[in-house]
Amino acid sequence: MRWPRYFLGLPLHPMLVHFPLVFWLCVPFLDGVALWSAAPLWWGLALGASAAGVVAGVFALMTGLMDYIHLSETGSNDVRLAARHGVRTTLVWCAMSVKLLIAGLADSGPGLILICLLIDVAACGLLLQGALFGTRITYGGYKR
Repeated sequence: MRWPRYFLGLPLHPMLVHFPLVFWLCVPFLDGVALWSAAPLWWGLALGASAAGVVAGVFALMTGLMDYIHLSETGSNDVRLAARHGVRTTLVWCAMSVKLLIAGLADSGPGLILICLLIDVAACGLLLQGALFGTRITYGGYKR
């Protein structure tokens, strides 16, 4: 069975990437509020958003990999840019998965929240780079 790359005639990858992007960009804010307020609700929201991003990210990564394999059909021939996009977003997914593993195994406290906040800020930097590269792939012909 082939992995579907289209839904209702539209490519799936550009539709799916917004979900992990939004979840993961909210996480540093939630971690910061959890660190500042020491309320477990915010830490739980941060972990929930991280987990939701990891789950949604699996589908975005799989459809992105299928688009990379069939790059000539997507209208882009910039293999290097597509590889940079894929490597950065995959690193973000791995970092967030490892962060969830660490958070699940360690005792919750300000030190753990601070470490997770640092991981999240670094991951968001990579995520924004990956999003920029993905945007360049999609809108490569667009010039200001």
